[in-house]
Amino acid sequence: MTGDGAELGSCLVTGGAGYLGRHLAAELMRRGHPVRAFDVREDAAWPSGAEVVVGDVTRYDEVLAACEGIDTVFHTAAQLVFLTFCTPEIRRRAHGVNVGGVANVVGAAAEAGVSRLIHTSSNNVTLDDPVVDGDESTPYAYGARDIYTETKIRGEQIALGANDKTGLLTCAVRPGGIYGPGDPLMLPRLVEQLRRGVFVATIGDGSALSDNTFIDNLVDGEICAARHLVPESAACGQAYYVTDGAPINYFEFFRPFVEGLGYRFPRWTMPVWPMRGVAWLGELLHVYLGLPAPPLSRLELIKIVVSHYNRIDKARRDLGWEPPVSPAAAVERCLPYCRELLEGANDTSPRLG
Repeated sequence: MTGDGAELGSCLVTGGAGYLGRHLAAELMRRGHPVRAFDVREDAAWPSGAEVVVGDVTRYDEVLAACEGIDTVFHTAAQLVFLTFCTPEIRRRAHGVNVGGVANVVGAAAEAGVSRLIHTSSNNVTLDDPVVDGDESTPYAYGARDIYTETKIRGEQIALGANDKTGLLTCAVRPGGIYGPGDPLMLPRLVEQLRRGVFVATIGDGSALSDNTFIDNLVDGEICAARHLVPESAACGQAYYVTDGAPINYFEFFRPFVEGLGYRFPRWTMPVWPMRGVAWLGELLHVYLGLPAPPLSRLELIKIVVSHYNRIDKARRDLGWEPPVSPAAAVERCLPYCRELLEGANDTSPRLG
C-alpha cells in the first residue's frame, strides 16, 4: 500500500440502523465520505445525514440496488441468535441473514463493481476449546454450540473466499464483545441486574479471560482495514482480530461499571457445573415451551467460564492499527450512559453508603 491508503469513496453500511452500523456511518460521514445506510428496520434510529435505504440482505435484488454507485461496502448486518436450541423458523432466519445474506452482499457488490468489502465477523468463530493468547491461525470451531457461531463461521468463509475473484477485495474483522455508550445489550443488561438487585454472585474461579471491543475501537479498526484493501495488500482475503487488546475476566470487566454506579461488587462465587444445567434446561424451556429466556444462554456461560482471547498483532503488523481508546477511557465514556439507564428505571436496590 502506498500513501495514506485507499480512497473509500461512497460507502454502503449494511445493518446501518444497528448499533455498530450507526456509529460506523457517523464516523465515515465525519471523515467526509458519502454514506448509504441499508437496513430492514423501517422505524429504526437511522444515522443522521446518511442516505437511507430500507431493504433486506436476504433479497438479492434489494442488495444489488443498494450497491449501485458504491465504492466500499461495510457489511455489519447480522442476526444475533445466541441459542443452541431454536425453532426451525429462527434457524432459517439466522442462516438466511448470516450466511445467505453474506453471499448476497458479496455477489451484489461484485456485480455492481464495488472495489472493497469489509465483513464484520466475530471472535466466536474459533470458540470451541479454550483459546489462550491465540491468533488468526487458530482453526474455526469444529463443534459450534450455537446457531450464531455456526452461521458466522460460514459467513466469514464466504466473504474471505470471494476476495479478488471478480475484482472485489475483501477482508473480515473479528471483534470481541461490543460495548459502548448506547450499547443495547451488554451494559443495559448489567444495569438492569443491578437495579433489580440480582447481580449477587460471580460464576467460576475468575481465571477465564475474554476479549471485548469498545465501539470506537471497532469503528476505527473497520475503517483502517478498508483503507488497506488495495491490490497486492497483505490485508486482502484476511481476517483480523479487532479488540481492546486487553483480555479480562468478564466479571472483572464489569467491576468498574458496578462500582462506578455505586454498587458493591459481588463477594459470592457460584460453581460452574450447576449453571451448565440451568442454561441448558432454560434454553429448552424457552424455545419449546415459550417460557422467558434464561438469564444466560449456554454460549454466554461458555464465554464467561472458558478462556477465549487473541492477540491483535496481525492488525498491528498489516494495518498499522492500534486501539485508539484504552479500556480505562472506555469505561469513563460509558459510565454516563449507564447512569442514564439507571436513572430512567425504578432503582430500588441497595448501594454503597
